[in-house]
Amino acid sequence: MRDNVEEAAGNLGGLAFNLLLVKKFEKALEASDRAIAAAPGHIWIDTNRAHALMFLGRVEEARTLYLAHRGEKTLDDKIWEDVILEDFAELRKAGLTNPLMDEIESTFAKKH
Repeated sequence: MRDNVEEAAGNLGGLAFNLLLVKKFEKALEASDRAIAAAPGHIWIDTNRAHALMFLGRVEEARTLYLAHRGEKTLDDKIWEDVILEDFAELRKAGLTNPLMDEIESTFAKKH
């Protein structure tokens, strides 16, 4: 049963990112929130939530979330900052930008 919940949460997390890419930010936030509720502790899902918040203009909430997991490892053993930077690159390829992306990249580049 738990495996099914984990799989569903993973699917919702992936759906959230795909929704971001097609500029359905409110739906991306809803999918992220559902995934987080199903599998709390999977911080990689928080990446999509932070992105959705950013594009919805909820910059303070997004910034807080981006900075909350610095140095932590995600599900696939990647460092949080690396996952965020990879996502930013993919979002930019899709034509999505936001000044917060530059700010977060700069903050992550400082390391401490």
